[in-house]
Amino acid sequence: MVRDLGSSGTVGVTHAMNNFRKFGLTLGLLALGCVSFAETYGLCIGINDYPEVKNEKGEMESHDLKGCVNDATSMRDLMTGKFGVNGANVKLLTDKAATADGFLGAWRDLIAKAKPGDQIVFTYSGHGGQVEDKEESDGIQEVIVLADEKLVTGNLFGELAKTLTLNGVNCTFIFDSCYSGGMSRDVDGEIQVRTKSLGIIKPKAKDAISKVKANAAKFLPKQAAPTTRPTAGQSLFLFAGAENKPTVDISGLEGVAPHGLFTMLMLDIMEADAKTPVKDMYGEISSFLEQLNKTLKEKGSDTQFDQNPGFESSADRAALPILFPNK
Repeated sequence: MVRDLGSSGTVGVTHAMNNFRKFGLTLGLLALGCVSFAETYGLCIGINDYPEVKNEKGEMESHDLKGCVNDATSMRDLMTGKFGVNGANVKLLTDKAATADGFLGAWRDLIAKAKPGDQIVFTYSGHGGQVEDKEESDGIQEVIVLADEKLVTGNLFGELAKTLTLNGVNCTFIFDSCYSGGMSRDVDGEIQVRTKSLGIIKPKAKDAISKVKANAAKFLPKQAAPTTRPTAGQSLFLFAGAENKPTVDISGLEGVAPHGLFTMLMLDIMEADAKTPVKDMYGEISSFLEQLNKTLKEKGSDTQFDQNPGFESSADRAALPILFPNK
C-alpha cells in the first residue's frame, strides 16, 4: 500500500525550459593526467513502466514515468561513446527487465568480472521511496523501486561500496530518484513534471525487501585478507536530490526527449566536457536550478525545482570527473 501521494501541476515555463540547454553553463576544466582505469564496467537501470496500485480511495492509479528509460539509455551511450567503454561491459536494464532477478544477476556479473584497479559505474533512474526500519536512527530507510515492486535498500549500496573499495575496485553510484511527493497525470501537448518518489511505502509482500537483501548477501565480494589486500579503491555517490526533497521527471519539451531533470543537466555537462570535476558539475547544476527557480518565480509559477542535488565522496575524488577513460 502506498500512502501520502500528492500531485504536481503542469508547468507553464516553456520558454525557460526549452532554452536550458543554451543556458551557458560555465564548465570547469581538469586535465586527467595519468589517472585511468584498467577496465570499466557499467549497469544502467531505467524504469518507466510500473504496476498500477490502489490509492487510499481504493482507486487504481498509474505511477508510470516517461524519462527514466531515456536516462539509462543515454548514460549507457555516453559511457560507450564519449568515454570509450567497451559496449559488452555495460548492461542496460529497462522496464520489465529491471526486476529483482535482473538487478541481482547484473550485479553478480559485475562483481565476478571487476578486478583491483577497475571501476564500476551504476546508474538508476526511477521511483524511490522510504520504508519504516527500526534499525535506522531515524526509523526510515531509503529504497529504490524495481519494476516488479521489489525494493532495494540504500544500505545495500553502502555495503557494496565498502567491500568493493576494500578490494581495490573503484565504484560510482548515480541515483536519479528521491523520497517525497507524487505525480501528475498526462496532458498531451503540455510540459509534464512528475516527482519520482512513492513516499512512505508499505510493501505488499513480505519478500519485497528480503528477497533482494538475502540474495545479494550471497555474492557480495569477500574482503581480502589485510596482508594481500590491494590498494583501496574510491567510491562516489551522486544524488539527484536530498532524501526529503522531490526529484522530477520532465516530458513535453519541444525537441527534447523526456528525462529526469538531474540526468538531463548532468548529461549536458558531461557531453560538453567529459573532464568536468564532480564538485564543479554540482556547482553548475545548482547554479542552473537557482536561476531556473528565479525565472519561475518571476513568471508567477507556483512550481519550484527544489531538489537539492548532492554527492558523497572524498575531497580528492570530488576534484576528479565522474568517469575516466580506460588505459
